[in-house]
Amino acid sequence: MKINIILITYNHANYVRKTLESILMQETPSDVEIIVADDCSTDNTVEIIKEYESTTHFSFHYLNKTRNTGYIRNYQQAFAACTGDYVAIMEGDDYWVKPSHLQNHIDFLEKQSEASMSYNRHIRLFEDQHREEIFDWTSDKDYEFVTTEQLALGNRIGNLSCCVFRGKLVQQLDKKLFDMEIADWMLGMYMGQFGPLLYLKDVTSAYRIHDNGQWSRMNERDQCARVIELINEYDKYFNYKYTETFTKHKRRLEILLYGDKSFRGRLKSITPSFIRKIYNKLLGL
Repeated sequence: MKINIILITYNHANYVRKTLESILMQETPSDVEIIVADDCSTDNTVEIIKEYESTTHFSFHYLNKTRNTGYIRNYQQAFAACTGDYVAIMEGDDYWVKPSHLQNHIDFLEKQSEASMSYNRHIRLFEDQHREEIFDWTSDKDYEFVTTEQLALGNRIGNLSCCVFRGKLVQQLDKKLFDMEIADWMLGMYMGQFGPLLYLKDVTSAYRIHDNGQWSRMNERDQCARVIELINEYDKYFNYKYTETFTKHKRRLEILLYGDKSFRGRLKSITPSFIRKIYNKLLGL
């Protein structure tokens, strides 16, 4: 069995050592190939990565990049380079917290053959606020099945570094996906067309949230507005199959942004932290 680990980096010199060490500590009998998808970093990210090549039996494959292509095209090129039975993702400022991370995903996916991909519960590290959180687990099982329709109500994944995909599905990704802004949410909904997603109880990864992040640098109101725009794009992509569900999600976000008749006049008193709490509550997080 072969596993591809896509390592997505761009100016991650301050984080990538911990990221790499968490990859190289993985315990698995499978062959592991690390696909380094660096988007022409201007710091020494790639040099740091190369320092680790001689310390492991994992192989490294560097994508040939001559210019910065941006987040989406970088992912497209990385996915196209995958030839493994399974594909895991690691973004250059995240890390895995257990050496069993990869094998735990593969064991579940081998047992649950109908599942298209898996993702695990993770630690959300709010570095600039010096706090962390982990979503509660209410099931009496150690996994849950999640469908595209459930995801259309809100992003239940939250981070690509906690995801593992079946290689055969990665190798047939629709090229039209990369004409949109996609990340964990849209990829999860797309994979849900081929089978349910496996949500794993075990907390095996950490997601850094800091002011340098593409998403986290936006305030909550801008995030809500952007999600509404994405919903319209994604609804069209799925040929309006999930319009009813998407509309429910969009309506919740619109209430948070603009208020309704019952509290529109108090909108100015709604703080970003209040929006975040209500938004998470609406999603059941």
